[in-house]
Amino acid sequence: MNIDKKLLAVLGLAMALPTSVLAVAIVVYELIEAKLIGNGTGLIIILAVIFNIFFLMFKHLRKQKVDEDPNE
Repeated sequence: MNIDKKLLAVLGLAMALPTSVLAVAIVVYELIEAKLIGNGTGLIIILAVIFNIFFLMFKHLRKQKVDEDPNE
């Protein structure tokens, strides 16, 4: 069985997304409760993590598409 490693990378990122968001949300919540950061900063941190994971997923998908057919 031939499994594409790039597709596995995308699948791994997709499966890690909920856990990553939960972990970051817990850390951000604790930082807000300790008054080390504000609500807006916490929201920006959580959104940055989410967008970074989506960016990596699309980057791997784009690499896979380019590798399959360089003429498109």
